[in-house]
Amino acid sequence: MTDRTIPHAQITELLDRIRPTWRVESATPASDGSHVVYFLDVATPDGPRECVLKATRPDQDPVCDDEARVLAVLGAHTDLPVPAVFGVVDDDPNLPAPAFLASVLPGANHSRTALPEFSPEAVRELGRSTGRLLADLHRFDAVDAYGFVGVDHDGSLDGGRPGADPASVTVHGPAEDWIDYLRGEVERLDDALVDSRFADLRGDVVPALDAAVDDLAGEFRPALCRVDQSLDNSLVDPESGAVTGLLDWEFPVAATPAYDLAFVEHSLAGGHWPLLPDQPDDSERIRAGLLAGYREGGPARVVEQFRRNRDCYALLVETHAMVNFDPWFDLRGGRRRRAPRGRRRAPRAGSELLLKWLLGGHGDDRAACERNGVRQDI
Repeated sequence: MTDRTIPHAQITELLDRIRPTWRVESATPASDGSHVVYFLDVATPDGPRECVLKATRPDQDPVCDDEARVLAVLGAHTDLPVPAVFGVVDDDPNLPAPAFLASVLPGANHSRTALPEFSPEAVRELGRSTGRLLADLHRFDAVDAYGFVGVDHDGSLDGGRPGADPASVTVHGPAEDWIDYLRGEVERLDDALVDSRFADLRGDVVPALDAAVDDLAGEFRPALCRVDQSLDNSLVDPESGAVTGLLDWEFPVAATPAYDLAFVEHSLAGGHWPLLPDQPDDSERIRAGLLAGYREGGPARVVEQFRRNRDCYALLVETHAMVNFDPWFDLRGGRRRRAPRGRRRAPRAGSELLLKWLLGGHGDDRAACERNGVRQDI
């Protein structure tokens, strides 16, 4: 596993750069994730408070400052429950920079694989509250094209707060047309499959993706999207299951809202984890809650588009899962955890069978999927 700790002296120096009058009382590293993250107890002139420090490992791309800038914009222009950013150290060769200090929100944080610990009622509320928050996010008029999202830098912050101008949100290599953007995504996935364990499926997957994209229908518009809205990127009320905080805004994208719903369904249900034997699959319950919550706060046409175009978006989701399959488990040390008694299901097939069944025309593979408990409503 990658080391995600830093010396206490660097924590103290980062805090001093951001809030010179604050003092670190204790620093506890996060137990999960890929970044350097510490929960700080801090003494301030106004009394004690809790903060979160997020910094960059030496082997990571320096994107923490981009995330802090996105959080500042969202905090100023939406009602989304996102951390407040106190300051950013965006460039220092002697520190794990970029790094930023943020507020602590209420709620419990869970591993991405912890959904089996939730009651069915809490799973539904997790989906419903997420749907309402996604509707709020999609209403924010921040992008006018499709692609990966960043924020224009207005000079070095050197411990200061980032600006909150929504015009600073940018789309890298913007595509004006949604179908054209997806055709580019299929090309990127095709290249990535070459180096994956699923390279032998490229001949089936890529033509099916091309056909699915060609069959898309609707009036599309770009929106700022989460995509990876998983449990470990959320804070959750421990009693109800409602989402109380949205964490980790490192890689937002500009896409259509229905596309975002498909990816969030996958990530919130555990991503790759339900593919393992003996792991429960709550995708249907998550999906029902997600769409119910979105209907409460968003336009009905988005839910209609999701239903109409879900076959295409689900296939894109599963192809992304194939590409990221090994890195995802490597990040978590290859852990295998069993589901609680009473919520176990028959071992299900690996994603090779799932993808072949999704593509259609594989009678033997479909039968194997059904024997192994793979869902039939993807």
